[in-house]
Amino acid sequence: MTRCPASIDFHANLAIQSAQARKCDQAIIIDRSIAIPRLFPDSVYRSHTGIDLLADLHHHIRIEKVHLGQDGLDAPLQRAFSEYEARNPQYGRQWLENLTAHALDNCDQAILYIARSGPDNFVACPLKISSPHKRGSALSTFYTSSYCPIVNSEDPEDLFQALFRHLARTERISSLTLAPMAADTPEFRLMRDALSRAGWKGRHEFFCFGNWIHDIDAHSYQSYLASRPSKLRNTLARKTKKFLADDRGSLEIVQGGDKLEGAIERYVTVYNNSWKVEEPYPDFVPGLLRLAAARGWLRLGIASYDRQPVASQIWLVCERTAYIFKLAYHEDYKALSPGTVLTAHMMQWAIEEDGIDRIDYLSGDDAYKSDWMSVRREQHGLAAYNPRTPHGLVQLTAHTLKLLVKKLRPA
Repeated sequence: MTRCPASIDFHANLAIQSAQARKCDQAIIIDRSIAIPRLFPDSVYRSHTGIDLLADLHHHIRIEKVHLGQDGLDAPLQRAFSEYEARNPQYGRQWLENLTAHALDNCDQAILYIARSGPDNFVACPLKISSPHKRGSALSTFYTSSYCPIVNSEDPEDLFQALFRHLARTERISSLTLAPMAADTPEFRLMRDALSRAGWKGRHEFFCFGNWIHDIDAHSYQSYLASRPSKLRNTLARKTKKFLADDRGSLEIVQGGDKLEGAIERYVTVYNNSWKVEEPYPDFVPGLLRLAAARGWLRLGIASYDRQPVASQIWLVCERTAYIFKLAYHEDYKALSPGTVLTAHMMQWAIEEDGIDRIDYLSGDDAYKSDWMSVRREQHGLAAYNPRTPHGLVQLTAHTLKLLVKKLRPA
């Protein structure tokens, strides 16, 4: 039986010492985990603490499995999540915990898988594991415009390889879909390469959606407007004047405090009277608004006409970037363009009061976004299949046949 390295913690050593091991079809079964020396030359152990541990003979890599929203995180993980949250609130622990609490189905589990070779040397992937068939995906929903694993290592290649190998051979995840991600980031390249090295098959990249941004050169709203098309400038002047005429229209930005709950109610009223489909997870957005207010990110814009809320927008301002998260307007007031008027008001506030350096319109290639923004980026995804599982093999076969048909189809 393969020996466990000395670096495995005390609980793992206890589990190893007490395990009743037996040989079966060239596999060594220790407790409830299986090590297959011929195919997977690592030792896999399960400690009595509930954390799954994988001891790599060459790199002393340990795999940990944390249930988000239920289990705590150690100090190095908390620090790493905070650093990634500064890049984008959607990468942070609290965002993911709100998503876990309010935007998962009964068949889903939110699990943070960590590959660690030392207390401060690790990578971590927040994943959603869905039944049946144990399908794995990024811990995201249609609310998510960007996903990213946590990398806190100078040599993360082996860590990602060990993690994905563990998901395939020990967890027996049938498929992995990791999206949406910026394809030009180191994290995307690391996961793409590690999937193939870890034995996942049919790995491919796919397009998710466009992402429009604008960098602010001078912290002046007038300078920003001067850089936009004249048609937009003229429309804003005309529509704003009409909306505010005779004091019938008003604009407000709520950041928290005593006004928060009332503003949430007005947002919900506008959304329910908009063109948008009903929220499948109605508690997610209110939970996010309360979280954002507590963290100082929230800019909840409300446009009212004759004292009735007619448009609402959720912006999140974090580390000098304004993320335009959600927009809605009341269909009965469409002719007044309350959404356009409110966007201009919030843009001015973000530039001149918050002093932002970037505006991010998040997901979507809506035509109007090119008027407000200047740079289009793309979000992509990664997918791969585990042929060691029946469902993974079926998916891989279907993917391969699809590629074959596409190749044989006449141009």
